[in-house]
Amino acid sequence: MTKPLTLTLLFLSSALFAGQASGPSYLLLSHDPAFLEEVSKISEPVYAKGRARLVRFTVPSAEIPPDIAALVRQASLDEIYSAPAAAPKTKTVDPAVLALTSKVSGARLMGYAEALVMTGKRSAGQLDLSPASGNRLAMDYIANAFKEMGYEVERQCYKDRKADKECNIIARRKAGQAGAKAILVVGHMDSVGHDKAGADDNASGSAGVLEMARILSGYKADHDLIFVTANGEENGIAGSYACAKKLKASGELSSVAWAINMDMIAWNRDGIIEIETNKEFSAYADWVAGQAAVYTKLKPYIAMPAWGSDHVPFLEAGIPTYLSIEHWEDHNPCYHKACDKMDTLSWTYAADIVRLNLAVIAGKAKLTPIQ
Repeated sequence: MTKPLTLTLLFLSSALFAGQASGPSYLLLSHDPAFLEEVSKISEPVYAKGRARLVRFTVPSAEIPPDIAALVRQASLDEIYSAPAAAPKTKTVDPAVLALTSKVSGARLMGYAEALVMTGKRSAGQLDLSPASGNRLAMDYIANAFKEMGYEVERQCYKDRKADKECNIIARRKAGQAGAKAILVVGHMDSVGHDKAGADDNASGSAGVLEMARILSGYKADHDLIFVTANGEENGIAGSYACAKKLKASGELSSVAWAINMDMIAWNRDGIIEIETNKEFSAYADWVAGQAAVYTKLKPYIAMPAWGSDHVPFLEAGIPTYLSIEHWEDHNPCYHKACDKMDTLSWTYAADIVRLNLAVIAGKAKLTPIQ
């Protein structure tokens, strides 16, 4: 099905769904269950499919609570797209890329994620309570893992908390040539704060960042590599906004040619991966979907527009960026709940998402194995 026809069908179905509602529609920038419940009390649905939720408020704008107003933005139906990706015209396999992706280990991904889950409560708010919080332990674990892989590691602190600092952990490796472009990979380390939970959201994505860094440490690249485990994603994407701001101030952001985000990559029942970006980068998302068809067993869907995760600040900076995430029509039922544990997850599925993202890097950068 072509994109214009799909958009027309979505518009018609949404118009029926919305009844006679009028006034501007708003895109929800959070799907936290408690937030959705509060929004439902003062709005009516306009569109609900895939990652996008549009509503119209049934109260005057002045009566919308500030905590809700902060997590919506005005949007129209023509911004929305959610559909299976078109099959690639060819499925030519590059043996070098296949060799790269074959190095991904589901067992190692599980090990990284479990270590993060066992740090305890990983919400950034825990940094107000203790200098030995689960969030701090997660930062330390990731920093040490990057150092052991041989990367230059920065603890990029952007906010003073009552008992500790809120920081991103950034690992870099330079290409070793003047004027080299960079590829950035990001996944947030924090959770909503349930004890020894947040396995899918987002120990899984952070584990994916670590596994990609481990594999790529064995390759020389003609691009700089930047791996970011962001903090504070559950609090307004704080860490990635701070990261993009600091990279811009240093001039490094202008060298970033591509960025990849991993968030909730380990809960699966249907093998679908959503590739989310904004409309101006839809062709990039289509190309990424083609890599999924060639190098993985994943069934790629394209979703637009972007919201609610660490890809958003980089998209806003004009960098081609996508989110790789589990199928939102059938996402983890323990999302933002204490039951988001390790035993509910599929590391085979997560490994395929990591393979996809490595294939994307291999398609954008020249990689040479280090002998």
